[in-house]
Amino acid sequence: MESDTVIYGLMGRIHLLMRRVSNRITDVEYMRVNKDYAREIVRLAREAGNAELTDLAERLTAAMELEETSVDGDAANDRVARGLLERLRSSRPNSTHPTERYVGSLR
Repeated sequence: MESDTVIYGLMGRIHLLMRRVSNRITDVEYMRVNKDYAREIVRLAREAGNAELTDLAERLTAAMELEETSVDGDAANDRVARGLLERLRSSRPNSTHPTERYVGSLR
C-alpha cells in the first residue's frame, strides 16, 4: 500500500475529474476509509470514458490494493457493490421518537 500522501493525491485528482467529466461529487475522506466506496468510485471512473480518469483509477486501485484476490473475486465484488448501491439508493427509515434519532436530540 502506498503512502497516504500518494493516495490522497490520487483521490483528489479523481474527485476533480469526476466533477468536471461526469458532474459527480465524491467524498475523498470516506473513499480513504471505506474500500467498498473506493471500488465503486473506481468503477464509475472507468466507465466515464476519460483516459486520464481511467489511468488515475488504475493507479488508485494499485495504491490502495483494491483488487479482490479470491477465486470468486468478481462475484464477491458484484455482491458488495450491489449492497452498497442498495444502501445508497434506499430511503432513510421513517423517523421514530426524537431521542432515538439524534444523540442528545440537538436537532
